[in-house]
Amino acid sequence: MKSFYKLSIAFGVMIILFSSCGKNNEAGKMIPGNALFVAQLTMKSLNSKLSWDQLKQTAWYQKAYSNASTPDWRKKILDNPSASGIDFDNGLTFFVSKGNGNDYFLAAEGKIKNENDFEQFNKNFDSSQAVTKEDGINLLILKDKNVVGWKDKDFVYVMNPETTASEMYRWKDSSKLQPDMPVDKSAELSEFCKKLFSLKTDSSLANNDKFSSLLKENGDIHLWQNNEAIINSRPDMGILGMVKLDAFIKDNISTYTVNFDKGEIDVNQKSYVSKDLADVLKKYMGNSINMDMIKNIPSQNILGLLAFNFKPEGLVQLIKLTGADGLVNSFSQKMGFGLDDISKATNGDFLLAFTDFKMNKSLLNSNDSGGNLGNLNKPDFNYIFSVGVGDKASLQKIIDGIKKMGSQMGKDSFVNNYVMNDKTFAIGSSLSFANQYLAGNNNKYEFTDKFSGHPVGFFLDIHKILSQFATTESANADDKAMLDKSLNMWNNITAYGGDFKDNAFTFHTEINLINKDTSSLKQLSDYINAMYKINEAKKDENNNKLDSLLVPPPIDTVK
Repeated sequence: MKSFYKLSIAFGVMIILFSSCGKNNEAGKMIPGNALFVAQLTMKSLNSKLSWDQLKQTAWYQKAYSNASTPDWRKKILDNPSASGIDFDNGLTFFVSKGNGNDYFLAAEGKIKNENDFEQFNKNFDSSQAVTKEDGINLLILKDKNVVGWKDKDFVYVMNPETTASEMYRWKDSSKLQPDMPVDKSAELSEFCKKLFSLKTDSSLANNDKFSSLLKENGDIHLWQNNEAIINSRPDMGILGMVKLDAFIKDNISTYTVNFDKGEIDVNQKSYVSKDLADVLKKYMGNSINMDMIKNIPSQNILGLLAFNFKPEGLVQLIKLTGADGLVNSFSQKMGFGLDDISKATNGDFLLAFTDFKMNKSLLNSNDSGGNLGNLNKPDFNYIFSVGVGDKASLQKIIDGIKKMGSQMGKDSFVNNYVMNDKTFAIGSSLSFANQYLAGNNNKYEFTDKFSGHPVGFFLDIHKILSQFATTESANADDKAMLDKSLNMWNNITAYGGDFKDNAFTFHTEINLINKDTSSLKQLSDYINAMYKINEAKKDENNNKLDSLLVPPPIDTVK
């Protein structure tokens, strides 16, 4: 019996050990643990939604392929990217990491399918360079002093963002069309490249539970943003340096999973924060949006909306975490209210909505910019800002304080024209619009069901905005063509979330397209291709006009 007991314990220990080993993710082993940003592309999934053969039909591809200056080796890769020796089925990973001083490194990693093809592919960039071997790692200096290294089946390209094309071609002198030459940092890049192949697990993302959790999610693209590392890489934060942000910065990481589905682009986000901040947010996080506030909007024509719910006393706790509570309290008391009033004034329901957007023609007069008479397309819309009433006396103190501040600044306060009852405070684009909201309505919108049960909801109708711009007269045919393409492409953005799950605050965003029957990635490719063709046609037209101006007038030879 004792032997069986010991065997059971040993078996249990083995299970724990193997489970721990299983947490190690292959993709993170060559990514520094303090990487600022990581993008992992699931190429196999992306290819199933937009094949290379479909990309070959695009205008930009055909121009690159037919260009007389395009070398044969590049055409070979354009024909078949696998000829590069890269195993695209294993995906590609890109990341940005902070180096010494103000240096940043941009890296791209993946797997090699054929080492001979891979070596030859990279030699094509600069035939004068030779492959060197250091610590078992093959290193090659590329064009613009970037570096590629590979060992066994792993490869990594390391680049200095300062040597990218956008930075390289800044003019040294306005009188001399000479591009800046890239700074030779190949030694630093090579050293960084070698370190990536020998990263210890505790210095990489291999054992990072949050990164492993991200990669387990089904997605076409996985994004990792280390907000703590980003902020710490910028020591000069101005006024933010005057408050304590440790609780807000520590362990602050955002992850995104992107899927290109039919008719929409889906983004699932997780926001991780420090334990101290998480404890406060969980304690005071909102329950769900007050859907009555949305139903009461006196219009069916919603342009954009943000609604959320939280416990107001949580705001005071967040201010205290920064150590700025004394400063805020001192300022607010001069206005006639205190932190206690801030925590009691509302019940945590908030709404901001814009409706009835349209472009109106108005006559310019001498008071307008330029002082010339003419027609001007001006945007017109209604809006409502609403807050649920908590303690009415405290809310009134804050309203009076804001009025006082506006008076001291010599300006009318935005709260001068408000309406309020025992449950709701509202400010509208007009007093009548605010009163209509307060009177109550029973409107329902396409996003209503999605918002229900979540603390945060956001909606933006891109199509309505574009539709109104389409009603304006445009003298530019190219602009109209681009607008028409956009109208046939974009519908709206709907986002909701704020729930705490899996040790993170979660959000879901849908970028909805007009066409619901085709992969959003295919539609995005077609849209970019259409815009490219319009832009190329515009360039050709401008070049033809320039050529006609440069043609000398005919010489009259008749005497």
